[in-house]
Amino acid sequence: MSANLTPEFLNAEQEYKAARTHREKVEALERMLATVPKHKGTEKLQAEIKRRLSEERKESQKKGATHSTPFYLVEKEGAAQVALIGPPNSGKSQLVASLTHARPEVAGYPFTTRLPAPGMMFFENIQ
Repeated sequence: MSANLTPEFLNAEQEYKAARTHREKVEALERMLATVPKHKGTEKLQAEIKRRLSEERKESQKKGATHSTPFYLVEKEGAAQVALIGPPNSGKSQLVASLTHARPEVAGYPFTTRLPAPGMMFFENIQ
């Protein structure tokens, strides 16, 4: 049996083929499903559209979880980049505060500094 597809369905199919993002594809597939003629000749086509729609929805949910941005990013500046690493309450923030013009939070209890504290130190006309 022929499907006798409507021009609205064909336009929605073109939108699906041209779509770049998962959201655009889902919207186009929903329009395709809404405009496809409902009869015995289009049962397989309807099933295929529903399958693609389900896959696109799963991909759109999965994609957001796979890409994550860094919690905190310190831009590279100057001649060198140095990181101070050590146990809690060992004076890392105090050292950064005394060598640079940065003002990290310094206290007598552990885990006071929760984020990296960038600072610039001047040394022999080099920043």
